[in-house]
Amino acid sequence: MPEIRATEVLYRAAPGVLVRVLVTLVLVGHALTMIASLLLALLVPERPHVLLALVVLLGWGLTGVAITLLLRPAFEVRADGIVDRRYLGGRRIPWEEITVIEVDRSLMNRGGTVVVLHDGRRLRPAITNARFAMSRGESTSDHGPDLLQPARPARAAIDGHRRWLRGERPPHG
Repeated sequence: MPEIRATEVLYRAAPGVLVRVLVTLVLVGHALTMIASLLLALLVPERPHVLLALVVLLGWGLTGVAITLLLRPAFEVRADGIVDRRYLGGRRIPWEEITVIEVDRSLMNRGGTVVVLHDGRRLRPAITNARFAMSRGESTSDHGPDLLQPARPARAAIDGHRRWLRGERPPHG
C-alpha cells in the first residue's frame, strides 16, 4: 500500500481553467479601461482631474480584489480531512470531526456535498453544487438526471472518509 502524506490532495473542486480565464479577461479589460480613464484625467492640458484619477485608482484596486475573491472558493479532500475555502474565510475539517458525507437535496443546493459533523452542524460548500459543475470544469450529468446522485466532490469526500475509517491515516508532521 503506498504511503499517504497528510497534505496530499485527493480531490479539488475549484473554478475551472475556462472560468479563470474568462473572469480574468473581463476584469483585466475593465482595468485597462480604467487605466485609460486615469491617463485622460491626468493628462488633460487645461486642468488635471486628480480626484477622478484617485477614484479610478480605487476602482483598479477593487478589480484586483474582485479577481481574487471570484477565483478563491475551493473544496479540497485531503488525506487528513476536508478544506472548505469560501469567498471570505474558510475552514479545515479533520476527519475526526466528520460523521458522514451526504448529497444535498434542497432546491438551491441540489447535488452539493453536505459534510455532517459530530456536533450536528451541516456544512454545504457551494462550489460542490450541481449548478457549479460546469464552472468547475465537470459535467452536470455526473449528478444524475435528478441532480441527486453523488458527483465527483461527494464521491471523493466519501472515499476519503472511508479511507480514514479503515485506518489509512497519514503520518503526522
